[in-house]
Amino acid sequence: MKIDSIGNPRCHLAECPLWNETEGGLYWTDILEKRIWKYQPDENSIQMEWEGDLMVGGFAFTADNDMVLCTHKGIYHLSRTSGSENRSALTLLFDIPLSADERFNDITTDPKGRILAGTLNKRRRDGILYRLEKGKEPAAILHDIGTSNGMTFSLDLRYFYHTDSHARTITRYDYDLDTGDICDPQIIYQGLEANGAPDGITLDLEDHIWVACWGGSKVIRIDPEGQMLQQIPVPARQPSSVVFGDAKMDALYITSACEGCVDLDKGIDAQGRYLGGEVYRIHPGVRGRKEWRANF
Repeated sequence: MKIDSIGNPRCHLAECPLWNETEGGLYWTDILEKRIWKYQPDENSIQMEWEGDLMVGGFAFTADNDMVLCTHKGIYHLSRTSGSENRSALTLLFDIPLSADERFNDITTDPKGRILAGTLNKRRRDGILYRLEKGKEPAAILHDIGTSNGMTFSLDLRYFYHTDSHARTITRYDYDLDTGDICDPQIIYQGLEANGAPDGITLDLEDHIWVACWGGSKVIRIDPEGQMLQQIPVPARQPSSVVFGDAKMDALYITSACEGCVDLDKGIDAQGRYLGGEVYRIHPGVRGRKEWRANF
């Protein structure tokens, strides 16, 4: 299976790739450099969409193509109205109390437009998963997470999958779409150190989960019970997340990061290993599901 780099400027910590079907473009955040990037495959163009003083750990699009940013200083609405004086204007939506070393790290939306957003901190034991809904106060639905990471839902929406990269686990919860409540946790995937830590995840239309393996130089595909079906090598040590995109939703985009490198320009560590920073694309032979818009 051929894997290609899209040729983006090297990112320090590329994360949370998201396909915008109305624009036909891929977006992702470089958390540590406080930037959001956009790739337009039909034009083969890459541009910086946003730059500021917020570490954006995850974002979602709204119905009118604005963005909701989950950052180390709270949850913000980003106006993207074309030609408006308010374009790129930020409005605080939720002032969530975060510790000095805490930030959001990956999010997802559900069909009702809720956002589920998880945090991490340097202690890697006090992360929280929040449920964000329009007109309601943020609700903490999971506590004591090591590194809250990738999330998705089963095709029938009965289950919610959540990744804790520090524990190397993906846990399946029963999901109540009416309330957004989760219950009955079942660990379906326990990663081995040799495979790296499960990071960002996404679902294909065969109800299988694609997992970026941080430190493992690979992306894997697992079934709903956590059985590994496929491994795809990635030419970077730190793949960080995955999402389907392109017009037919048949391309899998893979972000990667050079966090921890000794040379940002080269993206290598002290042992000379290439960590990453590029965004890659493959065509795995299956299609993905479109992400839902946030209702804010």
